[in-house]
Order: sequence, then C-alpha cells, then structure tokens
Amino acid sequence: MNEIRNILQESVTRLFSDSLDWEALGNVEKNGWPEDLWRQVTEQGIHLVLAEETSGGMQGVWADAYPIIRACGQYAVPLPIPEAIIASWFARQVGYTLPDGVPGLIPQPLVSANFNGERIALEGIFVPWGRNAAYLIGLSNAGEEPELIVASTKDVSCKETYNLGLDPRDEFTDSLPILARLPIDAEIDSVRWLGAMVRAAQIAGAGAACLELAVNYSCERKQFGKTLSRFQAIQHQLADLAGTMASVDAMSAAAFQTLDRLGFDINRRDARFEIAAAKCRASEGVGKLTGLSHQVHGAIGFTYEYGLHFFTRKLWAWRAEFGGVAEWGEYLGRVACDRGGEQIWHTITG
Repeated sequence: MNEIRNILQESVTRLFSDSLDWEALGNVEKNGWPEDLWRQVTEQGIHLVLAEETSGGMQGVWADAYPIIRACGQYAVPLPIPEAIIASWFARQVGYTLPDGVPGLIPQPLVSANFNGERIALEGIFVPWGRNAAYLIGLSNAGEEPELIVASTKDVSCKETYNLGLDPRDEFTDSLPILARLPIDAEIDSVRWLGAMVRAAQIAGAGAACLELAVNYSCERKQFGKTLSRFQAIQHQLADLAGTMASVDAMSAAAFQTLDRLGFDINRRDARFEIAAAKCRASEGVGKLTGLSHQVHGAIGFTYEYGLHFFTRKLWAWRAEFGGVAEWGEYLGRVACDRGGEQIWHTITG
C-alpha cells in the first residue's frame, strides 16, 4: 500500500472509530441523518478522493478509494460515501463541477420514458439516501449518445423506505428538474458495475468487523471453565469465517486495481470479469460471514444492545444490491462458455 493509501486508511479509521460506536449507530437509526459526521467527511474531502484537484479533490485512482469504501463497511458508516465517490468519478470524466450538497446516485440507466421535457421521472427507482440528497446523477441512453444526467431534488417529494440494514432507499414520486445533460464516453450500465464493485468492498469491510467481534467474544466468553476460543468447533468456525473474509477482501481489492489498469471497454479485456467475480464471491460469502459470526456469539448476537447486527443486517442488504450471486454468476458462466476452456484460464490469470 502506497503512502497516500496509508494516510487515507489512517484518516478514515480514526474518524469512524471515534464517531461510530454502537450507541452512535443506534442513534442514527432512531434519529436519521448524522449531519455532524457528514460535515467531518466533507471537511476532510474523503468523498472526493477521485475528484479533480480543481474541484477540491485528490485526483486519486480507484485503488486509493478502496480503503475508504472498505472502511464504510467495517464501521457500518450510515452515509452515502461510496455513492458520492462514484458521482465524483463520473463528474471527473466530463470535467463537470458538481453542485454543493449531498449527492445521490441513480442506480439504473435512464431511458426515453424517464424524460418529460426538462424533467425526469424516477418512479419505481430506489435511490440510496434520496431524502438527504441535494441532487442526483445517473447515466442515460435517451439521446444520440450516452449522457451524464444531473437533476435537482429541491422541492421534490419522495417516498421514504429502507433496506434491511435500515439505510434509506427512497423513491421519488415527483419528476425532478434537470440541471445538466453532458455527453460521456461510458457504457450506460457503468453505474451498476461500479455499484457492484463498491458493495463488494463494503461487504469485505463488514466481514472484517464480524470476524473481529467473533474472535474477541470467543476469547472473552467462558464455558465449562475455558474460553470459547479453545473449543475445536469454535476454532473451525473462526477459521472458516476468516478464510471467507480474506477471499472477499482480496477479490474486491483486485477489482479496484484492475479497473485502474484496464478500465471499462466492452471491445477488449477490461475490468468487468474481476468486478463480477468480486461481487459474486462477496454476495455468496455473506451467508457464511453472517451465519458463522452469529453462531459463535449465540443468543447475544441477536440482541439489539450487542452491535453485531449493525453489520450483519447491512451484509444481508448489500448482497442483493447491484446484483446478487445469480446475476454475476451467470455473467461469469457466459464468459467461460464464450471463451472456452483454453482461453478462460488466460482470462482468470491475465
């Protein structure tokens, strides 16, 4: 890990560990948007790691963003930081300065039916933290070429809903005024691919938190005169949990690095294989990450007072967002069939 990534990891670890204990996470679920934490994030420019320096960003690469996004999972951060990082990356591609305020990410491509003059309709589309967003960005193929769409949420009502992790996933019931339509050299499904990649990183982080809690609990809790960690069955569960977390972590980090190296380009070998593999493995691994950590903890792991659920509930939500095991596994299967036995090994190792 290079110097800038060490600095970023130390910064986010210090900020989130100081700000987000179990009591704080419970207060957010009860009271809503943590304005003070978002202010600290924006003051440090954490969400602008990929933005242009002229826009106040660090002009980093995706590998620089990985420790930030992973930490969002490790500390169950109740903020749309991964979505904001994606938004700033798209803005950088077109040289656009995003408006002030919290960004929102439209998770699916916009088609002609979404447009009504200078407004767009998003009914049936659930936007992460939509109620808190000052504006939304997304991709469209409604014109002659792909476009980056920026829309204002000012004075627009939304139906407030939540995912399993109790993070807002809101549906806008009124159309939104369009602020900008900018030609962009990108596939219109790029939001879904990037969304899958960041969710895999968040799953890796939350899995690491589950492992740490399980190890600490098993080393402290005694049964029949010895700690749980001395029982062979518990040791096997912890080893299985650690192996699952490590594989998700490694594959997620590889996807970020490959995106920096190969980018998106459907006409040649690009990062899609690694992203699909990372999200498929991450979504598949959620079953073990949650199941084993709860088994080690026993009944206490299901209580609200004990904070394991802050991570396992988000894991259950994230495994399906931006595609689950079936979708990404099918994609990988199609790649294997299309390239054949002789070529698939080169695809995996290349």
